[in-house]
Amino acid sequence: MGFEKRVPKNYYEDIKGGRLEEIFYDSVKYYSDKSKVTKRALVYVPEGYDGSGKNYNVLYLMHGGGGNEEEIMYCQNRSLQLKHILDHMIANGDIEPMLVVTPTFYYSDSQSALHDIKDAGVLTKLYHNEFRNDLLPAIDSKYRTIADRDHRAFSGFSMGSEVTWEMYLNCLDLIKNFMPLSGDCWIVEEKGGATYPEKTAKLMKEYIKDKGFDNYSYNVFAFTGDKDIAFPALDPLIKAMLADGFNNDNDKRLRYCSWEEGIHTYEYGYEYLYNLLPEIFK
Repeated sequence: MGFEKRVPKNYYEDIKGGRLEEIFYDSVKYYSDKSKVTKRALVYVPEGYDGSGKNYNVLYLMHGGGGNEEEIMYCQNRSLQLKHILDHMIANGDIEPMLVVTPTFYYSDSQSALHDIKDAGVLTKLYHNEFRNDLLPAIDSKYRTIADRDHRAFSGFSMGSEVTWEMYLNCLDLIKNFMPLSGDCWIVEEKGGATYPEKTAKLMKEYIKDKGFDNYSYNVFAFTGDKDIAFPALDPLIKAMLADGFNNDNDKRLRYCSWEEGIHTYEYGYEYLYNLLPEIFK
């Protein structure tokens, strides 16, 4: 894609800007007995939201493995780096004000999934049910959103990227814009992009067709670093998808960038978002 602009250093500094709120919503345990649970997400509300009367684009942003609904916004050192970047980008006109929702695919009693990638994989594959049935209605009812697919985006880093691919496969009727960052699609198997890239791409296309989503337009912006642990899986997967015609018709766009020397950290995830956020709602 040619997007390798670095986040300006002053964008990490605190300025007057938006605020973070928490939202609690009813859900169920989709991975087991479907008993009732209460889930929590954070919502970045841009400055000026209260008095504007406007409706807003929404980015849903998922953390990586072992994280929670706070991690991608706060990062490990609790410095609110992403919030500061959003505040600066909005203040400087880099992006239009938007809502950013950071949920989690974990449950309070799914502790084994924090340490077992196979258990976590069950949660990532099923998360689209929670989004469709529970989180999306909660956000659209509480906040002034532009409640259509053109004005929604879903992104995730690392294992959150696997969630993003699952959302792409299952929620094209709800979301047009997807940003998988440094993570693989596991529709065939864990690390399937590395072991079976062509088979993964073929199954993805068949899955979308079987779901009745093959006529939906979409934007997929995939990002990783060439020194990232996810590179050996994501790079061949994207190349296989491009070879299999994912860009062919009906306003379908699959775009890919491998960041030189990029590694598997949230800080690089922020660099990717800085480049992508001005593009997603065009």
